[in-house]
Amino acid sequence: MRSFFSILNNGVTCIVCGENSFVYPICKKCLSKHFSLEEVLNERRCKVCGKVLISTDDTCSRCRDEKILVHTDNVLPLFSYRLWNKELLYKWKIMGERSVSSLFAYFVYKALDKLKDDIIVPVPPRKGKIQKNGWDQVDEICSFLKNRYGIKVLKLLKRNTTEQQKKLHKKERLETISCAYQIELEKVIKQELKCVNNVLPKKVCLIDDVCTTGATIESCAKILKNIGIETVDVITLFIVD
Repeated sequence: MRSFFSILNNGVTCIVCGENSFVYPICKKCLSKHFSLEEVLNERRCKVCGKVLISTDDTCSRCRDEKILVHTDNVLPLFSYRLWNKELLYKWKIMGERSVSSLFAYFVYKALDKLKDDIIVPVPPRKGKIQKNGWDQVDEICSFLKNRYGIKVLKLLKRNTTEQQKKLHKKERLETISCAYQIELEKVIKQELKCVNNVLPKKVCLIDDVCTTGATIESCAKILKNIGIETVDVITLFIVD
C-alpha cells in the first residue's frame, strides 16, 4: 500500500488520462466524466441482474437463458468491469490503494438512497483474509457506510471456504457456491441485531464488490430469505458483462 508521504511527494497517476491526481488513482475530471452516478442510477437495466440494457427487452439475454438470480429482488451493479474500471479495481483490491474505499463507499451510499435501503449485509470475506492482508474491501466499505453515513450494518453471513472464487471457472463457481456461505452462529446474530432493536429486518441490501456469474449474491440472498428476511436488494460496484 502506498504511504501517505509517497502520495505527497509523487502524487497519483490517473488511470484514465495519465495526469497527476492528488489522492485517488483517478482525477476529478475523469471521475466526473466516467463515474457519473446520476447517469448510472437512471440507465435502463435488466430487471433481474441490473445490467445495462442495449435492447428493448426488460431482461438481458443471459438472464433469459440462465435462471441464476431467483432470490434477489433488486440488483444494482454500478459500473461495468471494463477498461479503466478493471485497473481501478486491481489497484484497490490487489495493490492496496485503500484511498479508493471512501470513494466507493460514497457511490454505494448514493445507490442505497435510490433503493431506499438503510440496512446492509456484507458478503463476508474468505476465512483468514483479514488476518492475512489486514483488511477486506467490502468490510472497509461497510465501515465507511456505518461510521460516516449512519447506515446499519448486519454481519449475518459467514464464509466456509478459503478458496478464491475468481480462480474458479464458471461451472466450478456454480457447483461450489451453494456450500460456500452460511448464516452466522445464533449468538452472533443476536449481537448483530442489537443495532436494529433486536428485530430481524424485513428488508436488507446485500453488498459485494464484483458480480461475475451472480452465484455468490444468489447464494447469500437465498440464505437471508431462508431466515425470514422478505426482501433482499443487492448493490455491487462492478459487474462482468
